[in-house]
Amino acid sequence: MKKYLRPLLLSSILFLLPGCVYVISKDVRREVTRDLSLKEVIKNPDAYKGKVVLWGGVIIESKNLKEGTQVVVLEKDLNSWGRPKESDESQGRFIVFQSGYLDTSIYRRDREITVAGEITGKKVLPIDEIEYTYPVLSPREIHLWSEEKKAEYPYWHDPWWWYYPYPYWRHPYWYPYRPWYP
Repeated sequence: MKKYLRPLLLSSILFLLPGCVYVISKDVRREVTRDLSLKEVIKNPDAYKGKVVLWGGVIIESKNLKEGTQVVVLEKDLNSWGRPKESDESQGRFIVFQSGYLDTSIYRRDREITVAGEITGKKVLPIDEIEYTYPVLSPREIHLWSEEKKAEYPYWHDPWWWYYPYPYWRHPYWYPYRPWYP
């Protein structure tokens, strides 16, 4: 028994490890300033220039400009894999400015994104009737999460609900499989 236990244990560990991989590389995560929140940076983005942060959220809009692509993100907390959590809480908004081209039909509204990037400054843009200060990130790594398809289950009514208080062998589906039952 012992000679089969070790290979079984090793193969199960190797099988499960790829599912626990973080989406941002280890080298970039070493540079990240962990205790720096978006709420702090929004107060004075220029004071944190050059710091590398790891933030994520939901894309609000993306635009292709002459200089590059601007992606506006509503910040969300990240789970243990780096994916934005589904919640109604946010510390604010930030801009990811990629100097190259990003296709805005792929980086579109309501897609989840995780970004490790360097704070390069701020940009003041209007939101309805107010002026909002966005911290601007120059990305080192971007991970765009695939869209999860949520299954819709139609309402189903069990026609045999009145049989459930009785043991399973009294259920009508079991009769053909138990011919000895009267």
